[in-house]
Amino acid sequence: MTTTFTPRPLPALEAARAHRAPAERLRELRRAALTARDAILGEGAVTGLATCPIVTFPYSTSFAFSGAALSPAPYVMLTNRMQVVQFVGTDGAPKTLLFNPTDALAGQSARFFSALRQRYGSFLSDRVMSTYHGTVQGHLERLGLAPAEVDYIAFDHLHVQDVRGWLGTAERPAFFPRAKMLVQRAEWEATRDLHPFSAPWYVADGTAGIPDARVELLDGDAWLGRGVALVKTQGHTHGNQSLAVSTGEALYVCSENGVAVETYTPLASHIPGLRRYAEHLGYEVVLNGNTREGSMDQYTSMILEKTLAGPSRADAAFCNFIPSSELTASLLAPGLAPTFSHGEVSHGALRSVLRTSGGPRTA
Repeated sequence: MTTTFTPRPLPALEAARAHRAPAERLRELRRAALTARDAILGEGAVTGLATCPIVTFPYSTSFAFSGAALSPAPYVMLTNRMQVVQFVGTDGAPKTLLFNPTDALAGQSARFFSALRQRYGSFLSDRVMSTYHGTVQGHLERLGLAPAEVDYIAFDHLHVQDVRGWLGTAERPAFFPRAKMLVQRAEWEATRDLHPFSAPWYVADGTAGIPDARVELLDGDAWLGRGVALVKTQGHTHGNQSLAVSTGEALYVCSENGVAVETYTPLASHIPGLRRYAEHLGYEVVLNGNTREGSMDQYTSMILEKTLAGPSRADAAFCNFIPSSELTASLLAPGLAPTFSHGEVSHGALRSVLRTSGGPRTA
């Protein structure tokens, strides 16, 4: 079966983005998010969803909460996860998407993290400050999925990502022989000529040499199929995008615009400083602030995300947002434990096409 990439736009969002005045654009995107939410939920759920932890790592407290948190700890701990999503595509065929399949070891070469390793040494960096939970390869094997079954890979943005091993170059074979990478054009182009302000967060040449045929460049939202879409949420980077995935009962949204669920509803946070910061400034959300490429856009994107996600059934004070790198309780970060977390989210059943059809699909 041939993989066909035929995404649709989400209703109302692009028209709302066309408003030039920032405050008006924010209001219109909040309204449009409700329309898009109803549309995604109305078409049904994905067939399978699993979250897979990759690595827990240190991250500057001042970045995580834009300076709002009151803690002596210089670092918080974040856990990066991959989402495995299976769904019925727009062509009616079953699809498998990996969202944020991070190669954690390759990501260590990004300047911010390589500098941390130089400062603290490999033992503290790898054994004390970091915890490796599993690899992309290991998680797929555990789930009974072969690399040839993956149709798409995507990331919320390409900070610390090296995708050459996944997609292949002239010098190295691809781990995913037929998957295409879905990436916003603005993000892809930025990696090819890094601005010094952004460079510390990217792996140098992490996208170099990848054949054009392996990449689908997006210029906005992409409704991939039943229950799943990639949503343009620029701000954290110019090409940031979020995963929206419906389980039928809930619509979850995943990105790294915020590092904790409570950064979308800081008045409900127990982290010292967050509520006071939001009340003092009149802010509705607290940004993940390691980059300032477009802070006003990031704020607006977070409003879009939380409106699209809707309130959690477990606690309506929080929304159905899943940070792609989520705040994690640690003795190394006193006072910086999450107030609320969705934990590992799963839905339905992930199924191997190879086992059910007797052979791989062909690209």
